[in-house]
This record gives sequence, structure tokens and C-alpha cells, in this order.
Amino acid sequence: MLHLEINRRDREGGLLHHWILLHTYTYTYTHTHIVMASKTTTKDDVDASASAAKIECIFVSRRSAGTIESKQTARLLSGKGIDGDRYALETGTYSARFMSEPGHNLTMVSLEGIVEATERTGMKAFHKGNMGELRRNIVLSGISAEALNDMVGHEVKIGKNCRLFVHRRCVPCKYRETACKRPGLMNNLWGVSGVNCEILSPLNDETNDEKAAAAAEIKVGDAVAIIPNTHQPERIDIGRKKPGFFIRPTDRTTEDVKKMITPPFIAGICCLIDPEGFQRVEDAYNSVGQRFWSPKAYQVGLLFKSMRIPFLTTVSVAILSIVMAVGIHLAGNEV
Repeated sequence: MLHLEINRRDREGGLLHHWILLHTYTYTYTHTHIVMASKTTTKDDVDASASAAKIECIFVSRRSAGTIESKQTARLLSGKGIDGDRYALETGTYSARFMSEPGHNLTMVSLEGIVEATERTGMKAFHKGNMGELRRNIVLSGISAEALNDMVGHEVKIGKNCRLFVHRRCVPCKYRETACKRPGLMNNLWGVSGVNCEILSPLNDETNDEKAAAAAEIKVGDAVAIIPNTHQPERIDIGRKKPGFFIRPTDRTTEDVKKMITPPFIAGICCLIDPEGFQRVEDAYNSVGQRFWSPKAYQVGLLFKSMRIPFLTTVSVAILSIVMAVGIHLAGNEV
């Protein structure tokens, strides 16, 4: 099994530089991204690692930091999320427009992987009865964390007709560590916290509304497996994550941590783009005694928010004036 977790040995040996060169993608804001991806999976790997995987639990929550609900069935909405879940409703902690990422549609985690990690580290146990605390949408049994990670870059069949694309591994965060009241969770569950997936159109896309709803449905007990010959790492989209995001907390240097802090001006731009999303992520972290934005970044964000309507009005008037001026000029030329 190839683990692409980044540690100090990788830094010192030069492996990190080589790996970044192999896994650099360009998005709207161009910078180097590090993807916690997996090896190319062969047919034998697929048959051996994922043939027994099945849905053990389904969880949704209607809003950021809201109550988690357990479901026996769920409907998957292509490109959006699970019907009734916060990310389909665009009310999730990370639903802000400046945090756009297709992998927010749905998350999956291995029950065995979490149980093994808590036993190995001595952390307060997770089990089937309390897996909702992790706030992953789908809990799988019959598959190891390693085999689940190997799904990155592949299409996956879930249930009879539903289809996902796995973009990256989930990264345990300080917010979840604090909310679960499990000190050390970020390090203890590193590499076993599940995967982020995009919901694709069903395998058999129905035009009839009733049949289409049934085609997009999954239920507890359904099988989950990689669709053979679908490995396409070039499709991986991790949004605008900074490289330090994918480094285990205990292995982050002071410089890594500094680079992960959002500059105040950028925070202000984020608030201009989506003031509700800006506040929602801060409120979620505040609910467990944490901060998402630094105090200065948050204040700058609020300042930009107060300027948002006048700014947008000024820009709109300027654009309208330019369009009218061009129109008058062209009309004059025709005369």
C-alpha cells in the first residue's frame, strides 16, 4: 500500500518535491496543491479490497453544526449532495462559495478503520452506535481505511444505480476534534477519516420523475465498489486547499502553520464573495470554542461586509455607464 502522507522524512529525502511535481493541478487561483491520492488500482485490487464493502449507516444534518439524523434510505442529488443534507441545502460549515469543492457532496468512512485507529491510539472509542459524531454521511463496513483511500481518483458504484467520483481523503480538523471531545483526534484519525466524493448522474439515468427518484436512492446494506477501468486522477479537484492542509498536524512546521493562516485582505475578499458563508464557518467553530478566522482577519471581513452593498452598487453603475457609453459611441458612428 502506498501512503502519501507527508512527514519530515519525505521533506529531508526530497520525496516531497518529487511528489508535488507529479500532483500539481491548476485552478482559478493558481498555486500548488497536494492531493492525498492513492496508487493506481488494478482489477485484482478492486476485487480483493472492496467487494465486501456495504453501507452500515447513513447520516445527514440539515445545517452547519446541526443535529445529525440517522437514515435507512437516502436520495443522492447529482452535483449537490444527499437530499436533506446541509451540503445539498448549501448550509454546511464549508458550503461558502469561496470554499467550493465537488467533494463536499458526500463523505464516506470505514467503520473498521476508525475502530482500529481508536484501539491503536487508546483514544475514546468510536463504534457503530456513535459514528454520527464524526459527521460523515456514509459509514461503510467490510472495507479497511486503506482500501477506501484507494478509491481516490476512481468512480464508485453505490447501491444498485448510484455513482460517485472520489476526489480526496477527508482530513480530520480541530473543529471536529473539539466537538467530539477527543484530544488528539486530528493525529489519531489521520489517514482513516474517510473520503470526499462528488455525486455523479446515476448509471441508468431515467427521464420519468418517479423512476429517476428511485434510481438515485441508496439504503443501508447496499454494496459499494470501485467501477473497473475508471481511474482518472486528472479529474481530482480539491478546491483551493493549501499544501499544509494535507500534512499531519504533528509533522507541520511553524512555516507550514503560518502559510495556512488566511491573510486579512483575503478574508475580506471572501466576505465580499459570500458574507453568509464567511460568518457560518466562524459560527460553527465558535460553537465549540474555536475560531476559523484569526481575530484580525475576521474584523477585516466584517469591514468588507459593511462595504459590500455600496461597492457592488458602484461597480454595477460603472459597468452600466460603460455599456451605455459604448452604445452611444457605436450609434454615433453609424450616423
